[in-house]
Amino acid sequence: MPICEICGMEVNETHDCVECEAKFCDECGDVKTELCYDCIGWEEGPQDTELDEEHLN
Repeated sequence: MPICEICGMEVNETHDCVECEAKFCDECGDVKTELCYDCIGWEEGPQDTELDEEHLN
């Protein structure tokens, strides 16, 4: 049985991530976009947060 490179579990089927080429299971990525959860997090980018000017001084 194949092993998911994200969770390390034996699974029935893996999918290849189009970004990093990792083999991931249905639980560790989005099969429709063919992205593992690691790459989905990178694609979203950093959260927009406003810095409080008081903390900068």
